[in-house]
Amino acid sequence: MIKISTTEIEKAYSKLRNTIMLPKMKLSDEILRIWYKPEEAELLAKGFKTVLMDRYTVKKYAEKFGIEEAKIKEIFDRLARRGLLFYYFSLKDGAKKYYLPPIMPGLIEYYIVNKNNSIDERREFIKKFTTMEEEGLVGMSMDSKFSIFRIIPGTKPNPKERLIEVNQHLEVDKSQVLAYQDIEKIIRNAGKIENNIAILPCTCRTIAMMKKSSPDCQAPVEVCMCFGAPARYTVEEGIGEYATIEEAIDVLKLAEKHGLIHLSQNTYDKQGFICNCCSCCCGVIGSAIKMNNMNLFTNSDYVPVLDLDKCKKCKKCVNLCSFHALSYIVGDSEDKSKDKILLRENVCIGCGICASNCPTGAINLKKVRHSEPANSFMDAAMKMLQGRNI
Repeated sequence: MIKISTTEIEKAYSKLRNTIMLPKMKLSDEILRIWYKPEEAELLAKGFKTVLMDRYTVKKYAEKFGIEEAKIKEIFDRLARRGLLFYYFSLKDGAKKYYLPPIMPGLIEYYIVNKNNSIDERREFIKKFTTMEEEGLVGMSMDSKFSIFRIIPGTKPNPKERLIEVNQHLEVDKSQVLAYQDIEKIIRNAGKIENNIAILPCTCRTIAMMKKSSPDCQAPVEVCMCFGAPARYTVEEGIGEYATIEEAIDVLKLAEKHGLIHLSQNTYDKQGFICNCCSCCCGVIGSAIKMNNMNLFTNSDYVPVLDLDKCKKCKKCVNLCSFHALSYIVGDSEDKSKDKILLRENVCIGCGICASNCPTGAINLKKVRHSEPANSFMDAAMKMLQGRNI
């Protein structure tokens, strides 16, 4: 093994931290050292300068940096098993290419839920990560004029009534709107290719269970999903399982019954993941509520519209709303018909959980804005970095 100087090691960790978009904090180096041994950090820092974009086969990496192929393969495959280096298979020639994702969404999720990593090591990591969260990690990473995350409206038994197109003067291709604003269409588009959808455990609820910090959370854990190349990687490394279109939609509906909010990437198409988030465990949704910071994600373009003739005043929508955007107003203590459901539109994020759970179908979603998504995940990441508010 080649001896690496202390200075070189520190430089390697610093480069790696910048590459994965991890803010410089007191514990940043400590969590990196849990993840990557010095020789691993030094090896990755040589070639991986930009998340997602720098992609190498073992052979190409060996040729470029003059390192033995067997050594690179050993380290790359070890890190891939731990969820700390991703790969995909080229459609052109089937070559296995490795790349680094950002700290989140990416490394944290695949490390935490990965049983290839020891429970003790993950607990040590979670302890430090929690301290960093309390010191503002999510805000430092994600607070931007452009968010990498986007709220996607929920499903509804009658999809023809679910999304009401208004404000038609907006110059938007309706097919594009549906591509990134229709949760079922995201699933069906992904499922056109066999073995293109994978279900994996929710990172945030896994953390909460390991910390025992949200004992009252009854939300299911196996509800997050990824698509495309990440799906194959997820299954091959034993982190998740493939799902059919129907199975994935069933997972969405199960999530909605528990009031979970669909969070995906803020791009026109080729969504790589869907998280199903609760307010008590989720790092993004929970942080937005605790910090009163709505810059951590982009709202959907819709808000609920209530049909008073169908509404039975059951309060289910009020109780499920994570952002308390809906309130039950008592009009007359003796006459329930005078009671009202009040929407605070400035607080509503357009998740549609109220609509998908309304037992009488009294709630539909109305389009009120058009927030422009990015063209790709890489484009979204760059826009987020450029628009940071810190």
